[in-house]
Amino acid sequence: MSTASQRRQWFAERPYIIAIIITLLLMLWMASGLMQAQEIPNEKSEHSVIVPKVKVETMYAKIISDTVALYGRTEPDRVTTLKAEISGKIEQVLAKRGAKVEKGQVIVKLEINDLESQLAQAKALLTQREIEHQGVLKLSADGYQGKVQVSSAAANLAAVQAQIKRLNIDIANTVIRAPFDGVLNTRYVEQGDYVQSGDDIAMIADLDPLIVRAHVSENNIGQLVVGQKAKIRLLSHENLAGQVRYIASVADDATNTFKIEIAIANNDSDLLAGLSSEVNISLDEIPAIKVSPALLALDEQGNIGVKTVEDSHVKFTAINIIKSEKDGIWLSGLGQQTDIITLGQGFVRAGDKVEAIFSKASNVNAALASKSE
Repeated sequence: MSTASQRRQWFAERPYIIAIIITLLLMLWMASGLMQAQEIPNEKSEHSVIVPKVKVETMYAKIISDTVALYGRTEPDRVTTLKAEISGKIEQVLAKRGAKVEKGQVIVKLEINDLESQLAQAKALLTQREIEHQGVLKLSADGYQGKVQVSSAAANLAAVQAQIKRLNIDIANTVIRAPFDGVLNTRYVEQGDYVQSGDDIAMIADLDPLIVRAHVSENNIGQLVVGQKAKIRLLSHENLAGQVRYIASVADDATNTFKIEIAIANNDSDLLAGLSSEVNISLDEIPAIKVSPALLALDEQGNIGVKTVEDSHVKFTAINIIKSEKDGIWLSGLGQQTDIITLGQGFVRAGDKVEAIFSKASNVNAALASKSE
């Protein structure tokens, strides 16, 4: 028997040896694969870290006026409703609805009836009472009249004097006049109407100055003072200038806002009351950068801001919105210049390392900024 046959027979009689050899080979093979698996990822990790690219634009601040934007409504400076102070028939109507009236101008006249006759009678009675009073005083001085008679005569004289005064007031009240310059907005009576004391006669509105009433939030009320200039834009697209004349000291309970009044010169009363208006009140001048609203972002706490790049890392910068325009919004809190991510900001977070690719607009803005300096 050959040596090879003897070996095969020997292994055939001892199969556990073959199993041990196979097991050892498998263990060596698995160990070598594990070593390679540990080395391969390390090699890949050194070359597989991808730095995202973002488009960045350098933007420069401009000095603008911080403003408070409000919505209001135009109203008259003052409004009054004239009422009848005596009863009577309307004798004359001397002012038309919608007409401009001056202080003291007659609006309507009531019939005087017998008031003048009553006044003449009272004046005649006054003469009698004065004579009686003088006679009683003379007799009292001579000791022929007592204090009771003197007091009675004085009371009769005072009663007639009061009656004459009342009749003069009633006669004056038959003529109803405008208490101030304004517009006769409404007239409630016509010639021939009968009115009782207290009935409405006319409503007069003073439109010079015209008032814009608006409400300011508690965040902005501390920035306003009486006398500040304001720009008003009416619904008719008319631009006007005004001045803050009143600021409420107590907030409205329902809205927690403060009422303010802005006066607008309206010498000819051409501007109407009841128009919706936009109000812009200029505050301090501050540096601000104009951006597109699409560049705004929120951080994890819900603060509004923009994403910028500093030292190749993303930074979230909180901002304040100063004012908005049709083509963008003005932001403060970004300093004199900043590198804002304009493309790709949605795919990076604060602290991420990025490769900033500056747009051509950055060079243009830089040139304009250097010229302005």
